[in-house]
Amino acid sequence: MSRRDGSGKLPTHISKLPATTSIETNDFISASPAVSSTGDVAAIARGRVVELYGLPGGRLRRTIEHGAAVSAITFADSGRAIVSGALDGSVRIVRDDGTDVALQTSGGVTAAALLADGRVLVADAERHLRVYAADGVALADLVLPVRIMSLERGAARLVALPTFAGEVGPPLLIDLDARRIVSRLEGHVGRVFAARWVPGERVLTAGADGTARLWDGATGRLLQTYRGGPRVLGDAVLLSGMVIGGDADGLLRFWDAETGARLWTLPAHKSAVLGVHLEGTDIVTRGFTGEISRWQLPQSEAVIDACAHHPPLRYRDAMRKTTSKLALRKETIRALSTMNLARVVGGQDTDAALPGDSTHDKECPAPVVIPRG
Repeated sequence: MSRRDGSGKLPTHISKLPATTSIETNDFISASPAVSSTGDVAAIARGRVVELYGLPGGRLRRTIEHGAAVSAITFADSGRAIVSGALDGSVRIVRDDGTDVALQTSGGVTAAALLADGRVLVADAERHLRVYAADGVALADLVLPVRIMSLERGAARLVALPTFAGEVGPPLLIDLDARRIVSRLEGHVGRVFAARWVPGERVLTAGADGTARLWDGATGRLLQTYRGGPRVLGDAVLLSGMVIGGDADGLLRFWDAETGARLWTLPAHKSAVLGVHLEGTDIVTRGFTGEISRWQLPQSEAVIDACAHHPPLRYRDAMRKTTSKLALRKETIRALSTMNLARVVGGQDTDAALPGDSTHDKECPAPVVIPRG
């Protein structure tokens, strides 16, 4: 695991941790590793046990035991509180003060979450979403139309993303206080692989149809569609005025968030891009083969102003007309395990143009890769 020290320099320390143990059943997805919001604790599912490691250093701090294979792990949005669930329906909550609460659901746990007010959310294989008080008292039981693999918390709503192991279905926008499904976010063709809350109480999704879509987080109304290539779009984020998505061709695709206009594409990985997330204004991408890269972009407003109102051009044609260049900085990180806990191996300095489709002309500069200083 690498971490910046705030100086803008490359990380200098490494934590090498064991890999997650796979669940040997087709009905469940292995629990992904998780890192606390404080950045100093990592949680890894190892069979029936959740192992908590201190960062940096990778020292084992404690374990959380279940009666069956661990199928879900999530930290709270602040602090180090954690909730985990297993195939036997067991749920364990460990609070910041060390308080340990044990719960039991009727089906194997597929997703869990901790809310800021202490409430606990648990989705299980029997399509129930249960809400518990901080002390473990059951508050609500909502029956869902599909099995859920992740729960994304907003200020007043919840987005539930259907599991890959079950039937295809749209993300669900849920009002927990009213105990009802507000809207089914229908529009994607095929599976939806990512859903996240973005500023303005909106939801951004990415799917198998190669599109990203922006939704009103209160009503579920579709606000904008961002059309990419014909292959899967694995994840998408909103950075200032741009939507940025990673697809199965290893490309990062950029759109104007307001108009949906395509800005440019950037080859990011040799394999499919599975994850895209933000650390400040940096973009961190994760490839299928385990490589992680960090990108630092120019101000998104400058890119949009330069590119949004020009017709798409092939990159080579654009380069012949380009009179200036935008700086795009990259750090490459090579994963040490399947959990993307990684080390920095350095960047590459190049003045060579990046191949791929673009929307550049003489007023729309082309990106180049330079090392981070």
